[in-house]
Amino acid sequence: RGRKDDLSFGGEFMCKVLFSTLGMTDPIKNDYDGPLLHIMRHYRPQRVYLFMTKRVCELADKDDRYRVQVVRLCEREGFTCEIIERRYEEIDNPQQFDIFYPIFEWELKNIYHENPGCELLINLSSGTPQMKSTCHLLALTASFPVIPIQVTTPNESENYGTPVYDIERTWNDNIDNHPELEPQDRTHLVAMDNLRYQILREAAISNIAAYNYAAALNILKTVPDFVPQEIIWLLTAAQHRKNMALNEAEKESAKAHYDMFPIKSGDAKELFEYLLLLGIQQKNGQLMDFLRGISPALSRLLESFLDRRCNRQIKKNFCLPDRNDRNHWRIIREKIGRNDQQLLVYYDSKYVSGFRDSDLSCAVLLPIIEYDCGPQGKYSNEKVVEKARHMRMVEEKLRNSAAHNIVAIKEEHFMNIAGISSQKLLRDMQWLFRYTYQEYFTSQVNPWESYENMNVQIIDGLKADRYRN
Repeated sequence: RGRKDDLSFGGEFMCKVLFSTLGMTDPIKNDYDGPLLHIMRHYRPQRVYLFMTKRVCELADKDDRYRVQVVRLCEREGFTCEIIERRYEEIDNPQQFDIFYPIFEWELKNIYHENPGCELLINLSSGTPQMKSTCHLLALTASFPVIPIQVTTPNESENYGTPVYDIERTWNDNIDNHPELEPQDRTHLVAMDNLRYQILREAAISNIAAYNYAAALNILKTVPDFVPQEIIWLLTAAQHRKNMALNEAEKESAKAHYDMFPIKSGDAKELFEYLLLLGIQQKNGQLMDFLRGISPALSRLLESFLDRRCNRQIKKNFCLPDRNDRNHWRIIREKIGRNDQQLLVYYDSKYVSGFRDSDLSCAVLLPIIEYDCGPQGKYSNEKVVEKARHMRMVEEKLRNSAAHNIVAIKEEHFMNIAGISSQKLLRDMQWLFRYTYQEYFTSQVNPWESYENMNVQIIDGLKADRYRN
């Protein structure tokens, strides 16, 4: 029939401590263990905290029955257990429910922090009904995991016994001390989920589904002992990812052995992740942020297309970095003419006073797209030219509108000003990225669903609780 030594998570031995109220069936009654002794017999805690009201203190002071029988049980069963008395002699009316909750909550928190790494058992079967109910409620609402245990009375009948207590006789006559009589193990782990954690977990899941990873982390940090470390790593990685801190995100996700990024090469990875971020903003209706992100996304998108599909090394052949900001580039008229005189002629035809040095942007890259992919271009592609022109037109109209008005950006603004929905603009950018980097879209897995797949991984991990109290 084995002891409950396999109770700990992961199959590894963990120390156990027991919090127990005491009632009139403790420590032994009617020739059987009371709940306290029976839990100790089968779970072998290394430390037991005894909650003692005025009447229990009087009985303990009279014959030390609780300590004596616990010590004898430990000697018989071959384990040691430290006995710690929590004496509340001022409580002389243990039928008052409201006095126990704050006391038990305070005691359990102290016990939990005094015994790091230990499993905390709670006796649900000793004491008055008010004590039992309070222990049960705390098992549901504690901010840390506890293991509630119930003990049934022998033969499912009451075990009140007689008011006369003889330590020697009750110990010798205790049937639970005689394995040859095949006494039953009457302890039962009470199956319950911690209510506090369940509520907070659902709030965290709602935030994860809305891509609010920082909020989910803050919620789960209030109940850290219920949350698998892998989930904390993944949420931290997701938060870094959404902030475009991709190196930090990769380090955190690696701790959880999760392959977060479907596209792993440098420039493509960064642009892809940025487009995913725009997708989140569009989906969540954060259109002001979405609008701000369109220009850098389009600039990088057109540059990448020209590099990979038209063999144009834009920065190397046509640009110079800004003197004050090496990450800021300007396209230079003289360099265009030096590397492609016909392209410069086309540029001059697009500007009334001819082309002048300009910041590298979607607007100044569009003429190269038209030149290379137009009907007479080396890489003729009418669809690419059409989409590039359309995206540039939308960017220009929306930016001009936003620059001259302090107003909220709503979906109807996209339709009224640009004649296109934010979702359609996003799809066009995704199409051009896929056309540029076709090699990343060969499997059946849709890379554009990477955040959703990550969210499923985190949420499933949260629902697969380590602790099923």
